[in-house]
Amino acid sequence: MRMEELLNFKDILKDIRRKIILNSYYTRKIKDGKGAQATLVDWIFITLVLTMFFLITVFNSTKSVLASISITAILMGFFIAIALMWKGKIRARKIVSINDQLATEQIGGQLDGYGNRDFIAYARELLENYYSTTFNEHHGNIDLIGEIDGDTYGVKCIKIPPDTKVVLRNVEYFIADMEKGGVEEGIIICNTSFADEVREETDYLLLGFEQIKDMLLERDDDRYPRRGEIEDLIVDRYDMGRKELVDSISFHGKGKILRFILLGVVFYLVSPIVSYPLYYRVAALISISYGLIVGIYDIALYIRNRREESI
Repeated sequence: MRMEELLNFKDILKDIRRKIILNSYYTRKIKDGKGAQATLVDWIFITLVLTMFFLITVFNSTKSVLASISITAILMGFFIAIALMWKGKIRARKIVSINDQLATEQIGGQLDGYGNRDFIAYARELLENYYSTTFNEHHGNIDLIGEIDGDTYGVKCIKIPPDTKVVLRNVEYFIADMEKGGVEEGIIICNTSFADEVREETDYLLLGFEQIKDMLLERDDDRYPRRGEIEDLIVDRYDMGRKELVDSISFHGKGKILRFILLGVVFYLVSPIVSYPLYYRVAALISISYGLIVGIYDIALYIRNRREESI
């Protein structure tokens, strides 16, 4: 029984830690980098200022300490309740937006990692799930072919670098093979987006990255990251960041820090038994301070590099 209680206690602590990490992450994102602690301090400051304002204003009107405290407590109660409800709704909407952005990054990263054959397989599964039909591999410049509502569709799958668009020359041979084969309906699917010339010169259904996302979400496809998966990603990134913080201080650097701190401790311990104790204590202070400065510098340098990478 004690073992079960211990395991339950560990699970509770793990859940609390997870909530703290998530709350801190979402707060920084919503507040443009300001942490949860700083936000709490701002909230307390605003509450104190308003409390003092109401106390002074009501007291000047009533000349009664009890009345001013009572009325201020009621007013602040209403203010806090309304503010919490309002902030809660706004925070919930922004968290949904943040999660959607992270899901977008996850899907984009997955697609960017695919080769041409893998992307065709991905597109095939996507279309089959969305349209509840079957697509088969085809030859030439038509990658897939299948039926949707009784009409035959040819499909072209185009995998290109992330920051580029599909242009007309990317689909010219596909259009030619479609016309040659007498296939009137077509779908062009890519991992990015389409240039205006493609939209103007073709009548085919164009599915870019945003359309892929919408299709995954609309069909509740398992490949669209859910809230739990996004939260796991946030916690994993936090844990990875902590590990990198520890690893960023090299073994040589850590050894240097420890040597200076230990040297300072030794100087301080022997200072009472030497002829010039003040000199040894000053040397101890300098040695320990230098070790701490090196450690703080390494941590600050790591944090700065992490922020630059996240921009």
